[in-house]
Amino acid sequence: MVDLFIDRVLVKNNKNQDELDTENEIIMRLQNRILMLFFASATCERCQQFAPTLADFFKQLTDESYVDRSAQLVLLYISLDQSEEQQEIFLRELPKKCLFLAYEDPYRRELEAMFNVEKLPTVVVLRPDCSILIPNAVEEITRPRPRLLPQLEGSIRAHRQELHDQRGLWAGVNAQLE
Repeated sequence: MVDLFIDRVLVKNNKNQDELDTENEIIMRLQNRILMLFFASATCERCQQFAPTLADFFKQLTDESYVDRSAQLVLLYISLDQSEEQQEIFLRELPKKCLFLAYEDPYRRELEAMFNVEKLPTVVVLRPDCSILIPNAVEEITRPRPRLLPQLEGSIRAHRQELHDQRGLWAGVNAQLE
């Protein structure tokens, strides 16, 4: 997943709009995380209606009182807005913890094509290995009791177990080499 955004500038949706622009910063923020790519536009009425629901859903999934590994999830807004002003207005509706690509970055449109975004809004959920967990999670998120939460938690647990197994394998190899 990190490879998707190396050599890109990701911006934090905070007051100062701090940039993650070094490879190390991007790795630290994205590595071994579930990534939700939110494709939307301020001019899209459905996007405007969906944004508060997504914000609430994301806040719940990143709240330690609800979820065991809240830091394992990243929300990245991919603006398909027609102007930077529209993007700025729409960002106000999104959680402060989310990231976004700068308006002038043409990679926004490349990602739209890469993930075959055909309608707005679209939320593509990626596993830590960058494979697609859910091609469009909008319907799941808008359900009164989203079933997405157990799916995300299960994917996080499985990935964590893979990492644990790999560390154990390497420890065994290192012990044999000594």
